[in-house]
Amino acid sequence: MGRRGFTLIELSVVIGLVGLLTLVAFPSLMAFRERIYLETTSQQLLTDLRRTQAEALCAGTDRSYNSSSLSLPGGLASDEKQFKFSGSGAPPPGGSGTVRLQGRTGRGRSVIVSSAGRVRLE
Repeated sequence: MGRRGFTLIELSVVIGLVGLLTLVAFPSLMAFRERIYLETTSQQLLTDLRRTQAEALCAGTDRSYNSSSLSLPGGLASDEKQFKFSGSGAPPPGGSGTVRLQGRTGRGRSVIVSSAGRVRLE
């Protein structure tokens, strides 16, 4: 009659190896998650700013956007900045600037509004 099942030693070795692999992979998974959060949040901020700029241009009136209204996922920090766009689409004096999004690991992205009205991501 053949042996059925696994011994306690075999199970312990497999569980130990799985635990070791998880410990090795965990930091890279956390860095990946932060990178994804950073990318999606910066893209959302870029989209919000361009939408505000387009609304100002279409309506022909001044519009503003406050970066504090941006919802930040876990671990991200942001500068607070108010951006203003005139009816021409360009920011009035003092309406341009940079918002820096930064993660716990020091990795970051910047959303820049130039004085000419260009909104870009770095």
